[in-house]
Amino acid sequence: MAQQCFMFLDWGDGWVAVNDHDNDVAALDGFSIQWGTDGIDQQPDPSVMTFRLRDSTGWLTGRALTLAGARVLVQISAQPTWGMLRDDMGAWSAQRMRLDAMHQAYTPGNPSGKSSAATTLFDGLVQNGGEARPRGDGWLLELSASSRMILWKRMQKQGPISSDARYTGLHWVGTMAERLTELNRRAGEADAPQANANGLPITASVAPYRTDDYPSQLALLHRLYAHSRMWPLWYEYPDRDASRIDYMPFGAPASIGIDDTARLTVTDWTGETLDGLDAADVITDDEQSLTIPEPVTQFVIQGKTAKASDGALEFDQHETALTDMGRLPANLKATQSSVTVEADVVTADESGGVWGRAGGSVWAPTDADRDAFARLLVTIDRRLRPATVVFDGRKLDPATHARLYLTASSGPLVIQGATSSRLTGDDGIPATGGAWATIGGTLTYQWSSGRPLLRNEVTLWPLPVKTDTATTWADMGAWPVTWDMCRFTLAELALIRQFSQPTQEGSQG
Repeated sequence: MAQQCFMFLDWGDGWVAVNDHDNDVAALDGFSIQWGTDGIDQQPDPSVMTFRLRDSTGWLTGRALTLAGARVLVQISAQPTWGMLRDDMGAWSAQRMRLDAMHQAYTPGNPSGKSSAATTLFDGLVQNGGEARPRGDGWLLELSASSRMILWKRMQKQGPISSDARYTGLHWVGTMAERLTELNRRAGEADAPQANANGLPITASVAPYRTDDYPSQLALLHRLYAHSRMWPLWYEYPDRDASRIDYMPFGAPASIGIDDTARLTVTDWTGETLDGLDAADVITDDEQSLTIPEPVTQFVIQGKTAKASDGALEFDQHETALTDMGRLPANLKATQSSVTVEADVVTADESGGVWGRAGGSVWAPTDADRDAFARLLVTIDRRLRPATVVFDGRKLDPATHARLYLTASSGPLVIQGATSSRLTGDDGIPATGGAWATIGGTLTYQWSSGRPLLRNEVTLWPLPVKTDTATTWADMGAWPVTWDMCRFTLAELALIRQFSQPTQEGSQG
């Protein structure tokens, strides 16, 4: 790892580089960020960062009382090149640094600049409180910050209403699209991130709320798409000096492929193909322990029943259960265990036609929905999981693998060459193979032996993979790999759907 982390603060007058080599305001001693969630049964909370600054002059510590609410940004510098070093450092012949210490002579540009090549790891707001104490000739300042998703959690105001008498006593009236538009409009007014729901289908009407019920904007966003078979979890994805709230669809199947050097790849729901990881580069515990998950037998969508009283609409809870459709062994279902989510979709209508005349519709799972939920249950119950997974900057360079160090889901990844790869379930599917995604973890940064160290200890969650059709020899086409290059089992081979083909000479690009 030949980069270091930089922190920027904004009190309202623009970004100030805290650990700029020129300004010497302070030094970023280290940080720890708790992010994400432990399972798909709950949505991620806003990330929380605790951090330490070594303040040699006392300039920053003296302003500690006015730090609360300040915007804070953490970036990891791009892989330094000669051209990035400062002109005032003089001729190359005057340099006395080692090549692996170049990062200590480079400060990234202002994060608001479009030319900024640094990767933003965290975008948040400094919270109240903290601690300052003398350290040597200066001070050690310990503070905390929450990601700006916290603004969505804090906003709990009345939603849009309707003059239609059928909506008397109700707010947050409107369609799914109208609700998302309003949520983003209010987020813009509060200088909060915008939510991106592109790719999530708008399937049905959603129920409004009683005017004595004020859910947060974050809860409203979660419940708006909670019934989706894509099973979206919402994270904050930072980029330069901005961030967006976006989803990782843990119910969308990934597709496993392989390149012409026998390295596995994975293609996500958008069609983007991502390189695989070598197991030797992923840190596990010494015993390479695996976790055997508790079986989940069904998903329960707690939607709404539309009712009417004196012509005005009312809404009660209504549950829709989605099962494995007979795909799991009977013994796994001896004890029922559900993943339950609260949704705003209307799943039953007992209003005597009032809901329909008001423009409302009812959601019922299609065959495709039921198939997707059954596949997700099989994925959860039939995959062993590594107990400990750490991405370490000394093995997986953040410049090349930036997505592994975000405080948000990495998206699909595949790991090749694990000791456990030879384990196969009674269904013939690899017990630990296939696609994964990070779902939560702890990102830490500290200095070790004079070098910066970035580590993300993560929880991996299994993703469904496309196995609708069996792989045949003909599927390989002219795949140029020889068998002695293949470092995977025949069971893993059965998961592969795309085989890279040799480029035809003279073909037109």
